[in-house]
Amino acid sequence: MKNIFGLKRSYANKRRNRGCLFSRPVIVIASFLFVSGFVVNQSVVAQNKPQIKVGENSGSIISGNQTRQYLLYIPEGYDGKTNLPLVFLFHGSSMTSKQVMETTNLSKVADKKKFIIAAPEGIYPWPRNSWNANLSPEGVNDVKFVKDLIREISSKMTIDKKRIYATGYSGSARMSSRLACELSNVIAAIGPVAGLYCPENCATTRSVSVIAFHGTADNIALFNAEIAVSDWVEINGCKKTPMTRKISKDVTQISYSGCKGNAEVVFFRINGGGHTWPDSPIADSFEKLGFGKTNKDINASNLIWSFFEAHPLP
Repeated sequence: MKNIFGLKRSYANKRRNRGCLFSRPVIVIASFLFVSGFVVNQSVVAQNKPQIKVGENSGSIISGNQTRQYLLYIPEGYDGKTNLPLVFLFHGSSMTSKQVMETTNLSKVADKKKFIIAAPEGIYPWPRNSWNANLSPEGVNDVKFVKDLIREISSKMTIDKKRIYATGYSGSARMSSRLACELSNVIAAIGPVAGLYCPENCATTRSVSVIAFHGTADNIALFNAEIAVSDWVEINGCKKTPMTRKISKDVTQISYSGCKGNAEVVFFRINGGGHTWPDSPIADSFEKLGFGKTNKDINASNLIWSFFEAHPLP
């Protein structure tokens, strides 16, 4: 059977190694049929940093001898002096940073809760505009890119180094999962949506809290997300018996506590949910593209930030 992108559907092989799930699911996102608005508030954040404006700012850095692009969102009211949390928001395969900003509406939460968003651009060629979450030696080093970007942003903004987080959708959910393994001393917590991943060779130096979302009718990320959840439970040394809570008819929250270092693993299983971001403001576009239903009983962006806020670095 073929999916809407003409790709043969096949479930990824699953095997465990050191408590991790190894999988190479096909996660491809068609280019959206909309063009995101890009408006920058012209008020200057601080007089000594006139190049940074409240709202969306575009930027670029050299990483791995390549020019890499990113968007930086500065929340309303930022004074250039207060240390603010930094949330990395990674776009899905074949998407752009502008599109994932519109998909998640995370900027609205940032304005209310006062945190900075960094939305980098992926350049890994397959799928197009994706991330080298598997650390292929032939591909771009996206872990180094993130490290370089943290250094760049910290040189321009006042960042709370104990509150750096990563979230992402689809293929970039895999990237945020990879960062939890490679940069566990930097990334305080992760929030993968429609693509939680536990790399085979994951070796954290500390337990990393995880909040994840996955729909049971996801026809693009074709793997068992709950296996990946159990692997993160094992890595973090959590209690094996979760607390289960029914949020709505279609949403079940499965929470694992008692983890090492006060970490936590929380999984939202969405019955009938597609390859979507829960309560996305552009849910109709996703459905028209064949990604399935978007659940609106919960708001992923709000839940992710609330979880992040409760889990800084020790």
